[in-house]
Amino acid sequence: MLSSLQLVPPAAVIHSAVRAAAPPLTLALTRALTSTTRRIASQAPRAVHNSTPRLHPRLANPPTSHHPPKIPGYRRLKTTNTLSPFFSSNQPPLGDLPSSTSSWRPPPPSSLDERPVLIIGAGSIGRRVALIWASNSRPVTLYDVSDDALKSATEYLTDNLGEYCAARGTHPGHVYITSNIRVATTTGRHESAPPPSCPAEEAELESGSKGPWLAIECLPENLSLKVDVLSLAEGYLPLDCIICSNSSSLMTSEMIKYGDNELQYPERLLNTHYFIPPRNRMVEVMSSSKTNPKIFPFLTDQMENVGLRPMVVPPGVQSPGFIFNRIWAACKRETLEVLSEGVARPEDVDALFRDFFHAEKGPCERMDEVGLDTVYKVGKHNLERNRDLGGGEALKWLKKTYLDRGMKGERAGDGLYTREERAELKVKHRLEKWEEVEETQGA
Repeated sequence: MLSSLQLVPPAAVIHSAVRAAAPPLTLALTRALTSTTRRIASQAPRAVHNSTPRLHPRLANPPTSHHPPKIPGYRRLKTTNTLSPFFSSNQPPLGDLPSSTSSWRPPPPSSLDERPVLIIGAGSIGRRVALIWASNSRPVTLYDVSDDALKSATEYLTDNLGEYCAARGTHPGHVYITSNIRVATTTGRHESAPPPSCPAEEAELESGSKGPWLAIECLPENLSLKVDVLSLAEGYLPLDCIICSNSSSLMTSEMIKYGDNELQYPERLLNTHYFIPPRNRMVEVMSSSKTNPKIFPFLTDQMENVGLRPMVVPPGVQSPGFIFNRIWAACKRETLEVLSEGVARPEDVDALFRDFFHAEKGPCERMDEVGLDTVYKVGKHNLERNRDLGGGEALKWLKKTYLDRGMKGERAGDGLYTREERAELKVKHRLEKWEEVEETQGA
């Protein structure tokens, strides 16, 4: 059990002072951001963080004025879009940034105990990435605009972080939950307020010493959404903060400029593709084509310190789908072809796959877990990149047969397998002595 947890009634609102600062969104795209799996609330009391941060009033409640604090040497960057479906409509606009950019330098090692890792997106993957980085006494900030996503993520971390640290012989760091982008991108030691004599914004922005040293976006596979969020967030983040995308298929070289948005600091942007942590600890790392080369040895060292195993794509190489997902994409493509042509049923394909590879699950069950809507979007994007890949007819079949009927996989209930068939498979896996790992438990 975490040392900073206490038992409270289920109805308790976590960090309500911070989350109240973000009003509900009205844009339709936010619905894509709240599609995380919700746990069924039990009647037993749950453990949550007991240290509601003592925030400076000006940080806890973002100014409605569109005039950031005046800081010497800072200028406003021009932006064509200061609104995002991932940001509340009354959040302050893009912050002021230095007028010139120096070469990226690693943050001092001593500062990493106070400066958090920022996770943007508290969905199924974001909360798992947060668990990994918080498992070695490191502070982590988890940001989302959805109260439901934050509550579900808090429950997941409460249930799993202490147990994971105990198994590794480490101590959990402080995990801070917020829906305030200003606080998420500029504050460090959340358990203590800024000195009374120092304005909060200046204390955090002047040197960037207390803001996140690493920011990881874990948003849906939507290029426009990712670029929109990253272009806004980088305006608040310290200049030495490394900015990563956890996209499973989109290259950060595609995110540097998209539509009217353009990132101002592509030299600190790169791909870090996590799979399903904490069980899977491999992370694929790939340059944005402009990433500062000094970032790679620094970041991979930090990853290894928290038990991750980085796999770096050679500098100068741009690989759509990185390493594993290129291989996995071919498997998905051929599986859908076999199904659409009526060659075999999902259970036949998975049975052959399990038998040959001695695997726990086959490609159809895995696609249901990922979400058929995500499989469709990734497949369509890959086909747009390279028409020679083929598989277009199978994607049309997937959309007509499943997606148009609301059958999107495990999250929706039915997919390639029905809810009942999936329940039978889980029983079969237990009988075959496959351990039911935490990511299969609906977290």
